[in-house]
Amino acid sequence: MKKLLFALMTIGCGLYSLDSSAQIFKLNVTDYGIDTTTPQGAAFKSFVDSQLLTIENDINKDLPSAQPERLMEGMADSSVMAGKGIGSDYASNMEVFLIGAGVGVGADLEKDEDTDSDISGIGIAPGVIVGANLGFLDTNKILGMETDRLNVYLNFMSYSHEQDFEDDPAKKSSAEIDMTAMGIHFRYDWIKGNGNKFLGWGGVKLHFGYEYNKTDLTFNSTINETVSETSTSGEVINGTIDGSPSATILVNTHSIPLEISTDVQLLYILSLYGGLGMDYSFGQAKGDGSLNADESPITCTGGACGGGATVQVQPEANIDATGKVNPLNFRGFAGLQVNLPYIRIFGQVDKSLGSELVGATAGVRFVY
Repeated sequence: MKKLLFALMTIGCGLYSLDSSAQIFKLNVTDYGIDTTTPQGAAFKSFVDSQLLTIENDINKDLPSAQPERLMEGMADSSVMAGKGIGSDYASNMEVFLIGAGVGVGADLEKDEDTDSDISGIGIAPGVIVGANLGFLDTNKILGMETDRLNVYLNFMSYSHEQDFEDDPAKKSSAEIDMTAMGIHFRYDWIKGNGNKFLGWGGVKLHFGYEYNKTDLTFNSTINETVSETSTSGEVINGTIDGSPSATILVNTHSIPLEISTDVQLLYILSLYGGLGMDYSFGQAKGDGSLNADESPITCTGGACGGGATVQVQPEANIDATGKVNPLNFRGFAGLQVNLPYIRIFGQVDKSLGSELVGATAGVRFVY
């Protein structure tokens, strides 16, 4: 399970383009050591920048790359979408109780034109669910709803994992992820279905709930890179770039879904379901970067450097930004469920009706 959850996150992050202006970790030159306004100095500056860009790309190759503000907005919206389907149930035909587990993934597939990225955010929500039919209560109705048609579901899960991306000690990158997802959902069988388990319609169901997702991502980079290059115009640069910049993304989102769904059962073993939903959501994603590095001196001799000059390089984390959740989202969803005796295995997809926000959920449940 832990490898699956983190693989989904790293695969999604890896879809970003490597545009140097938007990478998480950057190498900034604070002083080129010479006058870069002259033609020879400008050529030297271009040479140094190209060498640092190569190092940057190696450091960031497995990490997300997008404008910080857009990345934070996409992370927040993806967190909301990741929670859909984790704590709900649409076609399990529970009569007394159910218990199960699953994982949801959300992604903002809208491209960021400023960085030519293929994706603008991703979120993950794990969950263990417990549900019960309220027909066991002494009262026959609650707020006008018949208790034997009313189901309640609780979900909660907290999970942490750490992953290294680079074996080279000189350019080591790693990430830590800490996730918490919880919620409560109610389902009311508004219109009863008909037919039988071999060919039946499940009726119309109404869903209401509350979902909370928290994801804390930390990206770390240990840089100890030796530079020794010669330009075509004769400059020779030598030195070591040191630093351990880090970046964190903290996502906290709340969502209140309202849904209507229906389903059909075919030959007992297969159920198909779908519906429409409206989500009122709030929360945000916040990025924060730390330098954790002093300036690294790179010596330059020959060419434009004359008898000698020093280039000062400082690593930094480029992720300071905040993005808020889109407060109102309309979506459609559809799922497929395999029915075995007491066991249900399902997969579900969600799609926002007004944006490129998508979600996918999969899980297994014991039903009685």
